[in-house]
Amino acid sequence: MRYRDVGVDIDKHWAVHREVVRRLGGARGLYTGWVVVGGVETALHVDGVGTKAVLALELDRLETAGRDCVAVNVNDVVCDGFRPIAVVDYVAVEPAHLEKVPRLVEGVASKAEEVGAVLLGGETAVLPGVVFGVDVVCTVLAIRVAKTRPPQPGDMLIGLPSTGPHANGYSLLRRLFKPGEEICGARAADLLLAEVADYSRVLEAMKNGAVAGAVHITGGAYKKLKKALGDRGAELNFEVPCIFKEVVKRGVDAAEAYRVFNMGIGMVVYTDKNNVEHALALLEPFNPKIIGQVKETGPLVVNGIEIH
Repeated sequence: MRYRDVGVDIDKHWAVHREVVRRLGGARGLYTGWVVVGGVETALHVDGVGTKAVLALELDRLETAGRDCVAVNVNDVVCDGFRPIAVVDYVAVEPAHLEKVPRLVEGVASKAEEVGAVLLGGETAVLPGVVFGVDVVCTVLAIRVAKTRPPQPGDMLIGLPSTGPHANGYSLLRRLFKPGEEICGARAADLLLAEVADYSRVLEAMKNGAVAGAVHITGGAYKKLKKALGDRGAELNFEVPCIFKEVVKRGVDAAEAYRVFNMGIGMVVYTDKNNVEHALALLEPFNPKIIGQVKETGPLVVNGIEIH
């Protein structure tokens, strides 16, 4: 089974992405575009949680969708050295679920507060015939607090574990698993609605030079790391959690899985090999693991799967 079998064509998505990015202004990092305002590099970044919101609605856990909406944005801007300072949200909903929106927004507000940002406002659109269920998108305003650089040959790659699928691949996951079934010793609903890990504290390691940069393993999965590496290569090896093994066991091709899911690593940070011990110490709350090293040239291979 492939992602496109449930309506999401990754190749078409990336083709559209390349065309859109061509038209953008300002300066760009791996994830974030920014402009200079009053001498401060200031970024706006937007992302949502996709059809994870549909599952959260079905299971009456919309707060999770709201919190995740903030987390996915924060994890992106952190990779480019930006600290979030404000959030706005956009909620699209069908009329039958309008009364549930405050719970979703409460999730947005609580997560914004946790990462040191403020929820400034938002928009709720009731769209009968357009939206079936609910969709939530957040925009984060952030300022530069750390400089980053691209990965260099010899850099060590450190993996920060994910809490699960985070907010990617849910159209496929909802086809594969029933919320009430038991998988990997737990209810599928609990595994699938585990909150997105918050990697905002990686900024502290960046600010003191222990970490040179980071890659959020999110939409497109390891293609983001391949983009960051450019012409350089790397071979990553790490233990894959049970839920992702189950995804492959239920018919998703392994190569496809590494294009869609984080497979257990939510963020890859990189650092000069002389800084490894310092970086590991600062990142200790995330249970970091050395998973590879940047090579001068070559492919990106993750657990034996070449990423194209």
